[in-house]
Amino acid sequence: MHWPKALVTELAARRCIIFLGAGASAGSLSHDGSKNPPTWENFLKGMVDLIPDTPDKLMIADFLKTGKYLEAAEVIYTLLPKADYSRSIREELDLPRYGPSKIHECVLQLDPKIVITTNYDKIYDNYCTNGVASDGYNISKYYDDHLLTDVRSPVRIIVKAHGCVSDANKIVLTKSQYFKARKDYSNFYKVLDSLFLSHTILFVGYSLNDPDIQLVLENVNITAPTPHPHYFITANNLHQIIKNYNTNTYNLEFIEYEEGNYDQLNEGLYDLLLEVQQVRQSNPSV
Repeated sequence: MHWPKALVTELAARRCIIFLGAGASAGSLSHDGSKNPPTWENFLKGMVDLIPDTPDKLMIADFLKTGKYLEAAEVIYTLLPKADYSRSIREELDLPRYGPSKIHECVLQLDPKIVITTNYDKIYDNYCTNGVASDGYNISKYYDDHLLTDVRSPVRIIVKAHGCVSDANKIVLTKSQYFKARKDYSNFYKVLDSLFLSHTILFVGYSLNDPDIQLVLENVNITAPTPHPHYFITANNLHQIIKNYNTNTYNLEFIEYEEGNYDQLNEGLYDLLLEVQQVRQSNPSV
């Protein structure tokens, strides 16, 4: 994997925000070693099984087959009894007590000022707040009111842009919940939007087909053109036309690894860590 020097410099100076997607947690293991966190599709399928039989249930299956996960989530949230909804989220994402993945370990060592995630799980949160950096991290969920204070302080920040399993009823699962959250907690999202304006973003663990990224990229600023791109780590299976579209629309530069070769991804991230550490050691003022 090739790491642009500009990205290495931004990370070394802590001007780069790392944005963690579901793929960052995919390599995590439950406390008993029996399972990994579910993919978006399997997460939704598990909820479907709890919905009482209804003709609308067939609609969800059609949405899942065609990859329309946001539409499937909307129907699931409407049909699933709310107590079962909350219980399902906790059972899938909290009770297994997942440990950190290699990506989580590398990101912690990169020591960015800000990590943003749309993940609901607490894997990275727990790893940071219970580990060697336990005194230096604040967690800011979209419904909290201290994000700006944290940004302007020395503290490291984990921003939970779509909520957390610790309060399942406030998780942002659907598009309608997303727009309601932006309306009800507009100050949080103003700060979040400003971070995209003022910082370089490194997306880790995302697919361009991931419904989260579809929502996130809608808010990446394109009104103030800049030669400095955001960076998107991805498998080398994207058609050049798709890459060109996303580069031109969202100012993304793609950093690729061999499809399915997650060892290469993990090794590449540790190579990045070494490059960043070398820059910090040679120039402590960055």
